[in-house]
Amino acid sequence: MADLNTEIVMSLSRRVALVTGRGMGIGFNITKTFAANGAKVYITGRRLDVLEKAAASVTGVPGSMIPLQMDMTGEEAVKAGAKHIENIDGQLDISSAVFTGSLHDPDFFAEELAVTDPFQPESIQNWADIFALNTIAPFFVIRTFQPLLIKGAGSRP
Repeated sequence: MADLNTEIVMSLSRRVALVTGRGMGIGFNITKTFAANGAKVYITGRRLDVLEKAAASVTGVPGSMIPLQMDMTGEEAVKAGAKHIENIDGQLDISSAVFTGSLHDPDFFAEELAVTDPFQPESIQNWADIFALNTIAPFFVIRTFQPLLIKGAGSRP
């Protein structure tokens, strides 16, 4: 029955995870949860300074957070991220894509305007960009990381 112990079943030790999303909000909380349960987590986003600050703020957990600058809207950036993880870890066990709001103003949700009038300033192009980020980009991220995810799945007992 020891193999049914939740500390064993739910443990993420020796697992490598990728969490996309700005080092804040939902993505950051997912990252903290994975690291708290033992995973090595690559936290990605466009702004390296935000990722580094997020990673430095999490201490005393069995896992780790590695900031990796990777713009989900660029295929070459995603391919470079996959190559980086492949060179270091050789596999990926978990991919958690967390996409969100404005590409043009990454701090929008922290601003007062978001509370008072979340629909301004908006444009058709901004909506199209957000839609592409939340629907098209995840496909390309998963497609690019699929070989590493297959290796990760094959490494488990």
